[in-house]
Amino acid sequence: MKDLGKRQSDYAVYLPAISSFYTKQLQKTLANPTEWRTPPGFELGNAGLDFLNPEHSYYHYPYGLYSAGHAHLDTTKSDNEEPMVQKRNRSVTTILGDSGGFQVASGVLKLDWSNAKDPADPSRIELCEKILRWLEHTADWAMTLDIPGFAAVPPYNKKTGLTKIQDTIDISMLNLDYFVRNRVPGKTKFLNVLSGTDQKSANDWYESVKHFSDPKFVAANYGDADRTLEGYAFAGINMRNMPIALKRILKLREDGLLEGKGWIHFLGTGKLNWACYLTSIQRMLRKYDSPNITISFDAASPFVNTAYGQCYSYNYFSPKRFGYFMNRAFDNQQLKGSTLPMPFNGPIMERLVAGDMCCMEEGDLDRNGKAKTKDSTSWDTQSYLYYMAHSVFNHITAVQEANRLADMEKYRANVHYSDWINDKTNKGTNEFSPYVPYSVVYFDSFVQEVLDPACLNPYELIDKYSKFLDEISFGSYATETHLDTSFFEEASTAVHDETVSREDEMLNPAMMGDFNGE
Repeated sequence: MKDLGKRQSDYAVYLPAISSFYTKQLQKTLANPTEWRTPPGFELGNAGLDFLNPEHSYYHYPYGLYSAGHAHLDTTKSDNEEPMVQKRNRSVTTILGDSGGFQVASGVLKLDWSNAKDPADPSRIELCEKILRWLEHTADWAMTLDIPGFAAVPPYNKKTGLTKIQDTIDISMLNLDYFVRNRVPGKTKFLNVLSGTDQKSANDWYESVKHFSDPKFVAANYGDADRTLEGYAFAGINMRNMPIALKRILKLREDGLLEGKGWIHFLGTGKLNWACYLTSIQRMLRKYDSPNITISFDAASPFVNTAYGQCYSYNYFSPKRFGYFMNRAFDNQQLKGSTLPMPFNGPIMERLVAGDMCCMEEGDLDRNGKAKTKDSTSWDTQSYLYYMAHSVFNHITAVQEANRLADMEKYRANVHYSDWINDKTNKGTNEFSPYVPYSVVYFDSFVQEVLDPACLNPYELIDKYSKFLDEISFGSYATETHLDTSFFEEASTAVHDETVSREDEMLNPAMMGDFNGE
């Protein structure tokens, strides 16, 4: 077994945003093994696909994100149908719970929007209660229930009736009050979600919610400092605009709200360069602010891209970019019964042959008794599971390899962020490494200075190098009145370094065929 947790070092932590399809389908194969196939190369059976298991898996990774937006909020059903998450060994694994704010805004989780700003609204209170109890039952760390800013802009505002970003802040504040007032202190640690669509709304959001992270405020208003939120989730523009992210961290320090905090999560930030940037930030925060703090980031790409029929093939490291190379997965009815070994390295693919993945042909009946046509996929439901498990492994190893390469170059190269040249005509001007993009090493030297408490002018330094920091930021820059939601609807590309975030609807059944198994 490959233990990827042992290779994590002090890097920022990538959290696979685990698909509920994956957990539920895996449990189906384990609960009724005679009804499901097991590839001959799987010496541990399908149980080996549970990468959270430290002893009985083909590879182990102790971290993940799981969302209330796709799981059973009935904890008894969740225990029975999602035991990969619910019955894991909690002493050696960490799950961050996503509260499902996107699914609320998009209508998957129902809310009476006409009364959502009423503190006594039973619909909102009932939803808060269900999500809070599920998070406490499921997660080690969890996000409070925010209402994303895009709920107030087209097309989502047609459902919500919200007209401005302040509406989403107001409802999020009511949810925060409910969580702090009704949480069970010590059961699950909670992250205060910091969102916003531009600098002004991000500042407004922060000033509105920051008090819930202040033990003095919480003790005075809720009677118990143990109800204070223990960390932060950077959402909206905070998680993709580096100048704003750095200024938010500095403001947290100024307000005395970093000391003792244990976790900062960047929502849906899956770019490999950012894995290295966040490692640099984490090291500085551990040095000066909170020695045990963890910075994490998530992406659902290994699961979502499989639904689009794509597969991670190999990882890509060069001075031009870090990325994941993915293309169409093998799907050919003529490969049924083939003993050709599957390509691509890793503990899943090295155990499989082509016939394990492409297991059906014309005339075969799926589990619903429907006959395959000549144009049908050669996959059954388990084929999706195997591709997902492979892609998760590939994504994790890409993040870790990027950090290893970055560390080598930080020690080898004698460069400083002030060496950066703003040359829009030739992007190769700043390149110096055969392995890593220049921004990774330049940023490390920059953050060592700007996050050092001895730095006399950190905000001025950020503004002075804003062009460099803007260069490494990503996503659309929204105005106060219009949020570009195209950021949340990413299409896959060949060399792919922008991965799918929590905001993507996971695993469209129309793309995956029969969820009960074809």
